[in-house]
Amino acid sequence: MKHCLLGLLLAAGFDAGAHVVTDHLDGPDSLYTARLIRVLEHWPALRPSHGAVGPLTLSCIGTPSDEAYVGIVRHTTIQAAIAKVEEVLDDIAHYKDLFPSTVSVRVLPGTRQGNRFATAWEQRVPVFFLPNVTYELSNSVDKTTTGFSVYRYKLRRSDTLVASDGLVVLEAVGSEATHVTEYGFFVARPSPVPASLIWRESLRAAFLSSAAIKLRAENPSWTYARVAEEANLLMTLDPGRFETCLAGRPGAELRDGIQPRP
Repeated sequence: MKHCLLGLLLAAGFDAGAHVVTDHLDGPDSLYTARLIRVLEHWPALRPSHGAVGPLTLSCIGTPSDEAYVGIVRHTTIQAAIAKVEEVLDDIAHYKDLFPSTVSVRVLPGTRQGNRFATAWEQRVPVFFLPNVTYELSNSVDKTTTGFSVYRYKLRRSDTLVASDGLVVLEAVGSEATHVTEYGFFVARPSPVPASLIWRESLRAAFLSSAAIKLRAENPSWTYARVAEEANLLMTLDPGRFETCLAGRPGAELRDGIQPRP
């Protein structure tokens, strides 16, 4: 009954589409740029089954025209007030401690304009002979609706990525819990790395980063080393999670913004 009530609160608690800022972010548009805008315009999104194993759920979204185009939707409920989750997401200097394979992240000087800014990223590639990936993202943060926050990003510039679009929505559930929905899509330029490896490493990184955000918000006194250790432990609880996600990829699609097909 508790989970049913939670689902009702999440599905009916907000009519955010009319209030969320969906202004254009700098950078080239991609296949998913406009579709993620429609995600917000049609909010609230539907929820996955609460019977899913583990602290969060992953859905893989395939792109029929490009096998290497990675699409991942994540849902999790964090047992912390929305302000605590925002503190974690706003602490860009520590993204390298939360996101696997991330070497550095910084806000580019002179790019802050209101709720918008640009970030520069460097990440390791899971193949020893390839150099690190560097790119810039355009970012925006919208906290204009009480109990509802939206973090958006879009590729601004890169020599290695063709496109990257993402959306993180925080929804307060009472005063001590926050539901987090994350959409992320990206495609890299052709490289020696097989698409299957890119997908698996992306799923691993997606799970670990979401788990790390959850653990950090729920346990602010923990060191980042402990957060990473506990996130890796959570990942081992369901070793078949990623294969299940990949197996469902061909039959899933992002319906103009509502949710992937079950």
